[in-house]
Amino acid sequence: MTVLMLCTVLLAACGLFDSGIPWRNGRFALLWIDLPDEVSLSYDEGNGGWSEIIPERVFAVGSDDRYIVAQQHPGGDKAITNYFILETRLYDSRHRAGLIGPLTAAQFEKQASELKLPPFTTVLDSLR
Repeated sequence: MTVLMLCTVLLAACGLFDSGIPWRNGRFALLWIDLPDEVSLSYDEGNGGWSEIIPERVFAVGSDDRYIVAQQHPGGDKAITNYFILETRLYDSRHRAGLIGPLTAAQFEKQASELKLPPFTTVLDSLR
């Protein structure tokens, strides 16, 4: 009976810690841990470690060789959309260097025109 209970607990626990990466560009990725709706833009520190750059819920990204752009509904509030620009060459996970935002749509559009930012090419429709 004890072995059966232990097996049941171990099998149940396996489903508790799940993760996914719906988009990746080098060491940058959209990452969720445990809850697929809580997607953040994160940086792969290596050896299984990640630094969160933009907290959940990031639902759209795009990138080129200089920038990553992202859209976020903070805390899942779909009435609010924040925009972010990450200059990948300047990014430093210790100091958050290279990150601009949150921006409004108007602020982002101005920056997009001036910096020739990439379009949003990956959209997670379930979070939009």
